Amino acid sequence: MVVSGCLASRPPLGEPSPTPVFDPAEFFVGRSSGQGELSIRARGTEPVRVESVGTRQPDGSVRLLQTIQRGDDEPYDRTWTLRPESPTRWTGTLTEATGPVETMVDGNQLRIHYRTGTFTTVDQRLVLQPGGDVALNRLTVKVLGVPVARLSERIEKAR
Repeated sequence: MVVSGCLASRPPLGEPSPTPVFDPAEFFVGRSSGQGELSIRARGTEPVRVESVGTRQPDGSVRLLQTIQRGDDEPYDRTWTLRPESPTRWTGTLTEATGPVETMVDGNQLRIHYRTGTFTTVDQRLVLQPGGDVALNRLTVKVLGVPVARLSERIEKAR
């Protein structure tokens, strides 16, 4: 049965830590790049490359423009907008989300949740590494609560 296929295992993110604190504006403003591997049930794995440029907006929000390339496919663009609601909570929008994007900061971790369809949700956990220039990203796509795709990515701020 296709649904019972295994998704590729992923290296651990490390233990949660109170420091460094993951500040989405601090990390995403400026240029960054990510490289990872996307594992999709019944399709296998493919490399993913992401180039991002984040800017702070006059209202305090962060706008993140991303160009994403999956495997040999043509690159595509998407846009995030994140607004601080409190030091540990951000809300916003994403081009492919069907509703609001919700984020929570817990020490060195940033958790992101959004919907891409009636039955499809996306959960991400980004863990800021010591030094603050690298975050490890683990994304899971679920349909009706069943994981169907996973991304393991390393994101680095440009120096």
